[in-house]
Amino acid sequence: MPLKYYIDSEARILFVVGEGMITQEERMEAIRAWLRDPAYRPGLKTLCDFSATTSTPKLMELKEIIWVIRRNADLIGRKKLALVAAGPATYAVARQFRAFVDPSPLDVNVFKDREAAMAWLREEAV
Repeated sequence: MPLKYYIDSEARILFVVGEGMITQEERMEAIRAWLRDPAYRPGLKTLCDFSATTSTPKLMELKEIIWVIRRNADLIGRKKLALVAAGPATYAVARQFRAFVDPSPLDVNVFKDREAAMAWLREEAV
């Protein structure tokens, strides 16, 4: 599967890593899987690293993801979400996602490298 996740319970971080071509069905199944995972907790900081992907969601697919986020807002909880998008197309779509989820429970930021994303996730809220 080109979209994998890992929950680090001690660090309270959900890691999502995409590689290659990812279909919308694979995106949705991954979301459902981590929301059902017994280790998942509301408010887990999340790092989504799409720097090695070769596909991006279309506008309607982004809207479907946002709908799932809003529908599961209580289960997701208020959290920081760092998106790593190295390529120009992926970066543009990640920024578009950030604009669309503004009223949701997510504090989203987009980065071009994983180290900057992790540094932002580790910052404490003021």
